[in-house]
Amino acid sequence: MGAKLVIASALCLAAFGQAASAQPMEKVKVATTFVGLWDTTQPTFCKERSEFAKAGLDVEITSTRGGSENVQSVLVGGMDIGYSPGTNSVLAAYRQGGKFKIISSEFIGQNDSYFYVPADSPLKTIDDIKGKTVAFSRPGGASEAILLALKAERNMEFKAISTGALDATFTMAMTKQIDVGFSVPPSGLDAVEKGQIRVLFSGDDVKSQAQLTGRVIIGSNEFVTKRRAVAQKFMEVLDKCIDWAYANIGESSKSYAALNKVTPEIAAKGLAFYKRDALAFGPVRGFDTLVAQAVAAKFIDKPLTADETKDLLDILYTTKK
Repeated sequence: MGAKLVIASALCLAAFGQAASAQPMEKVKVATTFVGLWDTTQPTFCKERSEFAKAGLDVEITSTRGGSENVQSVLVGGMDIGYSPGTNSVLAAYRQGGKFKIISSEFIGQNDSYFYVPADSPLKTIDDIKGKTVAFSRPGGASEAILLALKAERNMEFKAISTGALDATFTMAMTKQIDVGFSVPPSGLDAVEKGQIRVLFSGDDVKSQAQLTGRVIIGSNEFVTKRRAVAQKFMEVLDKCIDWAYANIGESSKSYAALNKVTPEIAAKGLAFYKRDALAFGPVRGFDTLVAQAVAAKFIDKPLTADETKDLLDILYTTKK
């Protein structure tokens, strides 16, 4: 009888252990911008290495084509997190009544964006773009913010045109439909190496943007309020994945090269644009300046009040130093 009790107890414990291990995964829906960028593809790399799954997260990733599209995917598309939309698109959507929170800074500065011309273009310096057509991705995105800041810094007039995807932009630049194209690494770097295009200027040339948060991470109100611990876990796991990527740059750069279908040499050139401290989760740097720039560029009609700022900013996680 005693032996039967021992066996029964053991079976109960085993069943309990199986039930505990079979706890359902927490679903997280994430919209990123421009799959293939080193920083915005980090959630994908993290998922591929099963780090989210190990932490009990079932992460679904959808790629969007720029700031406004990314924000809309959270507002009307059922996404929990919008990863890396530009600050102008976020402020514009909030002013229009969008219900979401900025939960973290995603990228500091604008050093990963560059603007180029065909090799035979007569444009030689940044000052030559006066009166010309210059491409950016989507309204409210980081690339547009660079051009708006450039106009203000240099008191320079040129026509900024939304051209969408990078491949479409390249075609428009090479066929002279626009004077200046834009890109982000590693896209286009092979064309630079082959001498097809020349880099005219980069985000680093717009000094007012260098220390500001260029892109953020947003979360739907429901996700942030009802599943806050899950949101924080997502951020923490991803931060550790980014640490791993930089600590194992040789291995992670292979994934970066394969995803973008470029050579390891081109991948290395692309990674040179991204310093680890630029991928900094935490408070939005220069928020008041960003709001003032959004007002000046007419993305919003007036600055946010103290109550609106408090409502919008809900920083869930800060990168560990």
